[in-house]
Amino acid sequence: MKHLLTTTVAFMLMTAATTAQAETAQERKARCEAQGEIVTKAVALRLKRTNETKAKEAIKASTEEALQGAIPLLVGYIYTLPRKDLKANDVPAVFIEQCAAFEPE
Repeated sequence: MKHLLTTTVAFMLMTAATTAQAETAQERKARCEAQGEIVTKAVALRLKRTNETKAKEAIKASTEEALQGAIPLLVGYIYTLPRKDLKANDVPAVFIEQCAAFEPE
């Protein structure tokens, strides 16, 4: 599970590599924590069996505009994971850890 999450996080972060290159480590940490909140909300809604479309809408309503572009990708990814993996692993913590450790080339 952790390997799959690591690979997926790296892929998601590569899509924003140009932005990531311009940010400091402190800015990256703040961005990763904010995106981690999206992941946390998505996991909670997935475990409540909320459908993906409604989850995206609910998260979008409570997320600042600058982060809304990440919602479809992050929520979509969480909804591909089996619920048992979401229960057994701290997915938001792993996401934040991997996101903060990402070093753009």
